[in-house]
Amino acid sequence: MISGNGKTSGETPQARIEGAECRLYSQGICRSCGLLGLPSGARLASKERSILETLAASGICPSNVEQICLPDTPWGSRSKTKLLVGGTADKPLLGVVSQSLEFTELAQCPLSPGPVRDLLEEVRRLIPLASLVPYSIRERRGELKGLTVMTNSPLSGGILRFVLRSTESVPRIRKIIPALQASHPWLSVVSCNIQPLAAAIPEGPEEVILTAQDHIVAEYGPVRLFLSPQSFMQVTPEVAAALYGCARSWTAEKRGGKALDLFCGVGGFALAVAPHVDSVTGIEASAVAVRNASMAAAEAGLGSSADFVVGDAERALDTSPDGLALAIVNPPRRGLSSGLRSRLAAAGPERILYSSCNPETFARDVADLAAGYSLSRLAPFDMFPLTGHCELLGLLERR
Repeated sequence: MISGNGKTSGETPQARIEGAECRLYSQGICRSCGLLGLPSGARLASKERSILETLAASGICPSNVEQICLPDTPWGSRSKTKLLVGGTADKPLLGVVSQSLEFTELAQCPLSPGPVRDLLEEVRRLIPLASLVPYSIRERRGELKGLTVMTNSPLSGGILRFVLRSTESVPRIRKIIPALQASHPWLSVVSCNIQPLAAAIPEGPEEVILTAQDHIVAEYGPVRLFLSPQSFMQVTPEVAAALYGCARSWTAEKRGGKALDLFCGVGGFALAVAPHVDSVTGIEASAVAVRNASMAAAEAGLGSSADFVVGDAERALDTSPDGLALAIVNPPRRGLSSGLRSRLAAAGPERILYSSCNPETFARDVADLAAGYSLSRLAPFDMFPLTGHCELLGLLERR
């Protein structure tokens, strides 16, 4: 069973929140952390129940479920903060927008580290000085759509990304970078992402790097990753380190053979398992991610055993090597396509490591692979504390 150390007896839904109080929640401003009103033990029980019920609905009842991995505290644990910009140039708002287009101010969300919150407030002050007009979803005009801050731990490097409708504001943003870096020396990379469409698309294909440095280095337990503004990153470093560590330890139990990492991103899982396989090839659609993964492999001295290529996951399986020992999949929330599931079963790796941020699509995919594979181990990771979301890592072994 999934278990935790939180106490439940005597606690009420308005119980003290461990470590800090969230003013945004207590004042009814934000309800993004849907489990915050529950005692800690009840939060864990809620996640446990949700995971097991979701798996059972697809006929999956794993006997070996490890204890859920939690961060020491949710407060300040988030390494990626992504906010929309609204309001006016004189009074900008930083937060999220509901379906009814109501704006919720979240620049001071305590999930983000204090230095990140300070940076956001300084950007807010500089927006009118740089004549950056916030984008209005309702009126479809304005330039500045959003802000993203990515950091490593312990905050020795960071990325600030402006999401813009066009390149018109880029020269003015370039002028405020010295002031931002003087106040926040950990800010290594500043970029502008150009998203011209009036649609709910978070980013566009064009990235304009405004600093000499174009990436930061982040350590997650056994792996050291290179991250660029467009990189996917796990948002809670402490939990991500445990996730990669779990993948490495499970792989070490049956060493050797060739491995294939589909959706490899910047190489987190591939680099984690590389010491325990003969070779691993990472497949990723993003050329920037492949470049970063290759840089990390070279730095780690894994150049001969870890290879990363730009490609399509399904085509990679069509040409996978005979005797494939391990396949690693870490798909988007929609899970594996039916074609990819079929190709994965046909490739017949001895084991499959499946990392998922969506228990529903994880359960569907595992059930579809059940004819040839059994889910021997499952580990949940609380990557988004205080919410109903949970990351899963499963080990499927060929029957």
